[in-house]
Amino acid sequence: MSTVPDSLPPLNDVDADPTTEMEVDLPPASPDSNLNGGLSTPMSPTPPSGPQPRSSPRPKPPPGTVDESAKTVYLIRHGVSRHNHHNVNLESPVLLDASLDIVGVHQAVALGMRYRNAIGDAIVNPPPKRSAAPYIPAEIELVCVSPLTRCLETAHHAFAIGAPKSPKETGAIATAEDLAKEKKKKHVPSEKGKRAPVPMMHPNPPPPFVCHDALREATGVNYPDKRRSKSAIKAAFPTVDFSNVLDEDDLLWKPNKRESLRELNVRISSFFDWLSSRPEKVIAVVTHGVWIEECLRRNVPSTLRGGIRVMNAEVYQCECVGHVREEGPMEAHGLIMKKAFLVDKLSKPDESERGVKIGGH
Repeated sequence: MSTVPDSLPPLNDVDADPTTEMEVDLPPASPDSNLNGGLSTPMSPTPPSGPQPRSSPRPKPPPGTVDESAKTVYLIRHGVSRHNHHNVNLESPVLLDASLDIVGVHQAVALGMRYRNAIGDAIVNPPPKRSAAPYIPAEIELVCVSPLTRCLETAHHAFAIGAPKSPKETGAIATAEDLAKEKKKKHVPSEKGKRAPVPMMHPNPPPPFVCHDALREATGVNYPDKRRSKSAIKAAFPTVDFSNVLDEDDLLWKPNKRESLRELNVRISSFFDWLSSRPEKVIAVVTHGVWIEECLRRNVPSTLRGGIRVMNAEVYQCECVGHVREEGPMEAHGLIMKKAFLVDKLSKPDESERGVKIGGH
């Protein structure tokens, strides 16, 4: 398991309460901290004394080729859960592995609809190849999720239906009924008799779901952060791959001690180490508020400048590249987060949701 690099300033051993927005008091990142320190970055050995021969520059990929190690990662906080309310006793066993409440279910379903609508809009009106827009819809290839129920439910409600197929994949022919549906969606359909996209009628299969223990919230003391047994959550979510949840029972949760931010950062680093070895390039990561906040503050602190908090069901897009070892060209080891931003198009209600009360965070 990777550790937090020595180049980072030491973290205060402060307990973090992930369950409510205003009760968590996380320290801001130090101004001189390494922006990419939270993700796995190899530590440089102490250079030997005396003059050293100049090393040859690392080979660059040929012009026009894509950095195969680059990934787009969407960090998504779960929807509102039963413990995300005021005056709730978080140390009550009744809230063990708290599930989504009705507002949280609605948020997760709405997130999935916005995602599929964005893909459908891009099919009908493809953005230019060199668009300046910060968010360009891309089909998610992998969903990584925390083993806590509220995250598994959020991932299921949002992404259990695949993204819409393009007309080339479906061979759909526009009928009068299809054209009427497209007009209601404010799309610009093709002429009658020609191919037109019918996104909701022809979804692709959903992406694979992989549960990873490193994605769980800062844990200990509070029962919402204690997971159920592995066999119980596998039975509840049979389509999810739980091979990265190693223990049958929750050995990380302690009844009288909260996990420190230093320990949480070790888990964040280990997750991105693992993610760098995956072939997928567009990944959704459904996790928790403190996990996301600590990850962003460690790597791109300007994203949460001014005390911004990560709200339920918000989506942050992160652009990551692989760290290349000096001894080999284009050999990735871990990921470096270059930039991150809130995706309003996926996080906030659009015009089609007017009049529907989603509720607070």
